[in-house]
Amino acid sequence: MIRAVFHYIGQLGMDMFEVEVKVETLRSVFSILTPIVGEIKLEADDEGWKIKAVDPAHVAMVDLSLSKDAFEGYEVEPMDLGLNVERLLEHLKGGKADDMVSLKLDGDNRLVVSMSNLTLKLPLVDASGFSEPKVPNLQLPVGLKLNSGELQKGLKVSASISDYITFDCTEDKLIMTSSEDLSSMTLELLKGEQYELINFEKPVKSSFSLDYFSQLMKGVGANRDIVLNIGNSYPLKMEFEFSGDHGRARYLLAPRIESS
Repeated sequence: MIRAVFHYIGQLGMDMFEVEVKVETLRSVFSILTPIVGEIKLEADDEGWKIKAVDPAHVAMVDLSLSKDAFEGYEVEPMDLGLNVERLLEHLKGGKADDMVSLKLDGDNRLVVSMSNLTLKLPLVDASGFSEPKVPNLQLPVGLKLNSGELQKGLKVSASISDYITFDCTEDKLIMTSSEDLSSMTLELLKGEQYELINFEKPVKSSFSLDYFSQLMKGVGANRDIVLNIGNSYPLKMEFEFSGDHGRARYLLAPRIESS
């Protein structure tokens, strides 16, 4: 039996939810979310979708928005939907990037998912207990713009060395290091060659969980322009666009604090 993946928690009578969108767009949304959480609350209104979620350990956060312009069809009254993104992402794996997916609520308050010749009718899951995370307004001293592929270079090597990764940024270079015992990895990125410097107030250095950071980079993707913001023992912030310029996502990752 297919497990229920949605729960409508809007007000009675506010049940208009019918959208049509490409498989590629939905996969992008859900792939960005799954490194953080398996279930989320989707806020849908006449402007589009908004999703904010924190992982169970409160180490990482995602803040995502998708404009209604990303959809081929969009008829939505303001409402909240509880969504199991892991389950729905699994259902989308068989679709082609340009295939269209239709999502709507039926008279029994079930979600009807139609893709090609496949139709799923999914009972809704209670999401009334979901938290309302607040996105902190971080003003970090260093901002860089680079391709995600530059950061990916050192991650696979680092995984066999340590469980954390350190960013050390001066005005001219960003150095990623991972070390433990006698083993170490160093990846040096140069301003003007591997990245563009957006702002620089002072040198910074922070360490982060390698497992968490690697998971977030999977959500970003292998070849995507990102803005990376770093401070001294402050959360790391990564921002990027997807689905053309219709989608925007922000990851926050808490720093690894050295024990005294």
